[in-house]
Amino acid sequence: MADALALLKETPPFSELTETVLRKCAGEFGLRVYPKGSYIFRQGEPSQEVLFIVVSGLVEILLPTDTGEEKTVSLRRPPEFFGETVFFSNEAYPASARAVEETYCLLVPRRCFEELMGSSPRFAGYFSRMLADRMKHLWEGVIREQCLVGQGGERPFRKRLYEIMSAPVITCCEDHTATEIAQLISSKQVSSVVVIDQSGSPVGIVTEKDLVKKVLATYRPGSEQLRAKEIMEPNPIVLPPSALFQEALLAMVQRQLKHVIVAERGLVRGMVTLADLVRTQNVDALSALMTIDRARDSRALQAAVQQIDRLVTSLVAGQATAAEAGVLVSELYDRLVARLLLMAEEELYAEGKGRAPCGYCWLNMGSSGRREQVVRTDLDNALIYEAPPPGQEAAFQDYFLALGEKVVAGLVALGFAPCPGKVMANNPEWCKSYPEWLQTVRGWMRQPQGEWLRKMTIFFDFRPVYGRFSLAASLREAIFQWLTAEEVILHFLARDAVTKKIPLNPFRQVVPEKSGPHKDEIDLKSAVLIHFVDCLRLFALREKIAATSTFDRLRGLVERNVFAPEEAEAFGLAYDNVMMLRLRLNLERLSRGLKPSNYINPRQLTRRELNVLREALVVASRLQYLTRMSFRV
Repeated sequence: MADALALLKETPPFSELTETVLRKCAGEFGLRVYPKGSYIFRQGEPSQEVLFIVVSGLVEILLPTDTGEEKTVSLRRPPEFFGETVFFSNEAYPASARAVEETYCLLVPRRCFEELMGSSPRFAGYFSRMLADRMKHLWEGVIREQCLVGQGGERPFRKRLYEIMSAPVITCCEDHTATEIAQLISSKQVSSVVVIDQSGSPVGIVTEKDLVKKVLATYRPGSEQLRAKEIMEPNPIVLPPSALFQEALLAMVQRQLKHVIVAERGLVRGMVTLADLVRTQNVDALSALMTIDRARDSRALQAAVQQIDRLVTSLVAGQATAAEAGVLVSELYDRLVARLLLMAEEELYAEGKGRAPCGYCWLNMGSSGRREQVVRTDLDNALIYEAPPPGQEAAFQDYFLALGEKVVAGLVALGFAPCPGKVMANNPEWCKSYPEWLQTVRGWMRQPQGEWLRKMTIFFDFRPVYGRFSLAASLREAIFQWLTAEEVILHFLARDAVTKKIPLNPFRQVVPEKSGPHKDEIDLKSAVLIHFVDCLRLFALREKIAATSTFDRLRGLVERNVFAPEEAEAFGLAYDNVMMLRLRLNLERLSRGLKPSNYINPRQLTRRELNVLREALVVASRLQYLTRMSFRV
């Protein structure tokens, strides 16, 4: 065993571990000799749940050919390892391993391996990368499978900007006059000119519309001598050539601009315009945005919802990730809420209830708060308003409850489901003044268990959507201060997170519900996705990360060195894969006139889809283990 330990100390990634850590697990390592020509395992056999490390000898990895003969596809020599392909999943071995000569192998059991994973971020990162690569491969298999059943074709959302941009781009300097810019637009037959600074970096855009609006429409002597820096739209959208179509589309929706400058190392390389997006025949996002902003009644908003539904289908067909789809669709849903609030304010004024008596902020929570609500599922929202003057408390609450009632009713009419637990802004429990919210959250934290704990986990994903965002920012800062002062709250949250059972049996098979209305089914939300949401929220709260998106929280945790990049990638891919699996299945349900659901029957999944689900649960187990260790549960 001493020789084996010496070997491990020279074998990446085991070389990342201290000798103390290795010796601690040495008693659980196995050492086995395989005679020349003997099989270590055969293709199709179940996993032995050990990692094989070659101490001496030579191992060949074999795959069958079309004729049934075995062919050597790779060799393993000291100190290389093998068997990792099914080590994490407990599936059958996809290939055979045979000793070319008498071979000694060190066998590292799963339980011991997991302890090693927890002892070194670099060691864990190596195998997390392996898991991430495996999940990428599995999801690519699902995509190929979907393409074979008729969902192939053009996928503009995966295109890079250099594939669709217009080039070259006409530029001018900040000191060019309006006359000179007009001459450029006329002679080059373009609709806009990019303004660059002395270093050549883009600083603005001047369009024909800008010349008409800022020069001709308000003409006075000398207007033609106005400089580009006085006419241009500053702070343009600038993205690199490698950016995806989807990134340009999201930027246009968020900024309500019609041009994206493509630049590399500060120099303009091309431009993507609204016309370029139109040519892809995927303009539902922009159409929905314009429909929402111009809407004056619920009928117009219903048309926007239909455009968003078509966008979701396009995103899935275009192989957008759940993170990409969530950010874009959430932006449009946020605009829906903002428009409904404006319409509700006007209705209340027309009813004689006056204008909003003070500043307020609408909060989205749950999947919407995390920017992960793509299909219109349950509502989770709240409203926070400024402190009313003494004696006006009831009047202020009446107004904002009426406002919340109109907006919630509007969202339900547009196809969103009301929250079964009534976590909505038309409920006095979720519509309060800022001082009342401080008191409420403080009360939850003093009794962090049972119903109060559930409310905290819902509320801590709040994201301001409309109104005075400073109210939400102040409340979040107060929460961070309380968590710092009373770390026991995080312990309660951690205990709740790690005691939620992961539906995998000891043989790494997905375990569905055994009774009830959903017998033989599994809830992708409460049995799979919740583990990632709860654990990553917990780490984000400890690190005072204000972002609510699960993916943004992961990025923040990597920046703070809580997780290695490889580990975070594995968590993100697992979460994204299950999110996309759920989205694809729900789109299929909607196409058959059924309501969206989080429940699926594992037996009705394809082999690849089931593998994606199983791998995600394995990764969730890893995250839950890290949570247990980090918060000493």
